[in-house]
Amino acid sequence: MSTRRTSLDTRPTSSGGYSLVELMIAMGLLTVIMGATMGGLADVMRANKMVLEMTSMNNALRSGIDLIVRDLLQVGSGLPSGHDITIPSGAGSVGIRIPGPPGTTFTTVAGEESLPAVIPRPGLGPTINGMATDVLTVLMADNTFLNVTLSAVASTSVDIAAGPNIATGPDRVTPGQLMMITKGSQTTLVQVTAVDTASRRLTFSDGDSLNLNQSTAASGNLPALNAATPVNTASATNITRIRMVTYYIDATIDAAHPRLARRVNNGSATVFDNTAGTAIAMDAENLQFTFDINNGLSNPGGVEMVAADLTTTGACSPVACAPTQVRKVSVALTTRSRDAASTTSRVLRNTLQSQVSLRGMAFVDRYRG
Repeated sequence: MSTRRTSLDTRPTSSGGYSLVELMIAMGLLTVIMGATMGGLADVMRANKMVLEMTSMNNALRSGIDLIVRDLLQVGSGLPSGHDITIPSGAGSVGIRIPGPPGTTFTTVAGEESLPAVIPRPGLGPTINGMATDVLTVLMADNTFLNVTLSAVASTSVDIAAGPNIATGPDRVTPGQLMMITKGSQTTLVQVTAVDTASRRLTFSDGDSLNLNQSTAASGNLPALNAATPVNTASATNITRIRMVTYYIDATIDAAHPRLARRVNNGSATVFDNTAGTAIAMDAENLQFTFDINNGLSNPGGVEMVAADLTTTGACSPVACAPTQVRKVSVALTTRSRDAASTTSRVLRNTLQSQVSLRGMAFVDRYRG
């Protein structure tokens, strides 16, 4: 009897995997596909970033222009028909401080007896990319506190008659606010330094931040107004809250990213501080104003109100231009993107222009003094 042995060989008869050449080809194809995919994704991300930069830039541009236009529409409202307010002048007086960009020291010129509703400062803002920017200060009445009756008038204070709630709400009065006190056709501009809500007394002590309270000046102040006929008569005197709004470019706080600043009054009753403006648009690099004048002669437009224009040889020749003759303001604001585009290494820029008729200057209530 014979025995048969059977052996089982489990080895494959041929190779079952990929060859090295096939693996290299597959990896090469995958690398090409992934490279194209990632390149496309990078392009999408760059485009998305550019859109976000452009949107942010345009939003800042629109918000800045919108706020300027809103303020300009109110310029001169509630002011006397001459579109200015008397300030202290004559012997014993000093210049009134006017807000501006950090580092500036604007004041009224010697002998100036009133502040106009429009105070241009052409080319006196910071120079950015070789372009000198403009500064503009405007005055307007606050319609929530207009022609309020007084119960007493003194040389450095007034008492508010019963009516507005000066402690809270829209009629609230705080130190640092500006007030126009009026008696007939006479006015004076003062700054509140203290408020006593119990006695309803507003005090205007000397040494205020804008130099408006000058009780020893020869004319244009509250004592001079009180001395006018009828003397110290509260019933013939009223008070109106005034807003002084200044627009400028601030390139000091962050020189790499200048901002459009809006400053209401000074912000403090006793300390003058040109860094107190509120940023309303970031990365703003140019601000320009021009003015249309109604002088009854040539009525020029596009006046820059530079020093020459305030003489008889300027844009209003043969007479001098006057800020009280401004009837329309053109404003141009330029903003840029915060970062440069990755493809061109350049920032995006856009400029928005608007023209505003000053309703408070162009339309006069004939029934008001």
